Amino acid sequence: MVSERVPPPPSEEDALDEFVEILNARDLEGIADLLAPEVTSTVFGGGTPESVVEGMSDLLLRYPHLVTSRGEMGEEPVVVLWLPDEEERYRAVGYLDFAFEEGLIEHLEYVDEVPSDLLAEEPEGDELAEWERWPGWDSGEGDRT
Repeated sequence: MVSERVPPPPSEEDALDEFVEILNARDLEGIADLLAPEVTSTVFGGGTPESVVEGMSDLLLRYPHLVTSRGEMGEEPVVVLWLPDEEERYRAVGYLDFAFEEGLIEHLEYVDEVPSDLLAEEPEGDELAEWERWPGWDSGEGDRT
């Protein structure tokens, strides 16, 4: 009998790297794949991956220039949320804190203050240039060319 080898769950660090990459690419279906079946969130809805993804979709529609990056609060890895100002410099507007179970995001919490001990690298000014040029962003239709 040959047993199938189950790959170990991704580390929290790897899962957060993937979360940042997927959210910055606006791949909400990809975000759903990172969420536990009974994910909770006080800000994005909760109970199911679909409700959290819907809340994140609303956030991106309200703030289409939002960019995320990895950060650290003390020893804890976090995802930092950034918005550009009029001079295309990004400012941190808060961060997401996570709890994991078996490699999946079980809970995500938005913290709307940016403490002085939050460590994160500011995104480049052209991080969302592709999305700014996509004519179907508002309607969700069309090509991204």
